Amino acid sequence: MSVNAIYEDGTYLAKHPSWHEEDSSWKAMQILRILKKNNLRPATLCEVGCGAGEILNCLSVSCGQEVQFSGYDISPQAMDICLKKEKQNLHFYLKDFLEEKDTYFDVVMAIDVFEHVEDYLGFIRRLRVKGEYKVFHIPLDLSVQTVLRVSPIR
Repeated sequence: MSVNAIYEDGTYLAKHPSWHEEDSSWKAMQILRILKKNNLRPATLCEVGCGAGEILNCLSVSCGQEVQFSGYDISPQAMDICLKKEKQNLHFYLKDFLEEKDTYFDVVMAIDVFEHVEDYLGFIRRLRVKGEYKVFHIPLDLSVQTVLRVSPIR
């Protein structure tokens, strides 16, 4: 069975019906602080493993129409939630971002994704060439466990 199967077959949604949307506004505020602190004004911003897309939705409201936002996820159930949030500067894609050719963003984010990735070092290596700047959020309570686990948390 593929590691990604739980995201594609609805298992993850069944265990997490809110898809963690309740944390999105706080995470978006932290991302805005990071961008401001580093004097970054991206024209394009992407989230890998965007889930329900609420972080990007919050950012799109705060940053305005001049910034283009793209969210990628492999879960059809997450995409059903995301597509209802699309607007002129916010688009979602049911694709594996790392398989996309010729995609490049000013900022690439992976927010609470590493604990779901089997080969996190390979993930980072492949992500490196997809954007100028990266923003990661890694839950500290899981990071040591994640490093020691043979397979990702389900």
